[in-house]
Amino acid sequence: MKMNRTVRDFERALTALLEEQQFEKITVNEICEEALLHRSSFYRYFRDKYDLLEQTIKHRLNILVEKSETEDDLIEAVVDSVATHNGFYKNLTRSGSRDSLYTEVLRIYSEILMDIKENGPKNTVIYKALNTTKQPKLLAYSLGGAIIGTFYWWQNQNFDVPKGEVVSFFKEIVDMYSKADK
Repeated sequence: MKMNRTVRDFERALTALLEEQQFEKITVNEICEEALLHRSSFYRYFRDKYDLLEQTIKHRLNILVEKSETEDDLIEAVVDSVATHNGFYKNLTRSGSRDSLYTEVLRIYSEILMDIKENGPKNTVIYKALNTTKQPKLLAYSLGGAIIGTFYWWQNQNFDVPKGEVVSFFKEIVDMYSKADK
């Protein structure tokens, strides 16, 4: 996956800042300073910091999808990424002044799932579930909510619950959703 160097630098800057502070408190100026780039460059590629967040999350997930041979590999890679970058996720999910951040992240995850419906590997449970249900968008939002809810819960446990238990739970969720419409 080829990426523009400027976009990459902005994504890295946002990621670095999210390791240290809440998303709501991060400004476009701080992102530009961290990336060593001008504000005009930022607005050439992004509408606002939420657009950058969306592209960053999608890019991170696409990398995990490309590296995963099976759905189980992907689940393990996502959980491992959250565990490894828990500062990023803690600061992304902490309550801030914008209550709709949860809604924004949910929308991003559901769009990613709908992309899997259209372009994903056909042999996966998620692909099959999204392509056999009468309400694929509803299923994508439900599954996205389950994913986000699990990460919120894990964060509230200070990531003390072993990764293996979280991976097993995700596999149960995917299995449950795949059988929901049958």
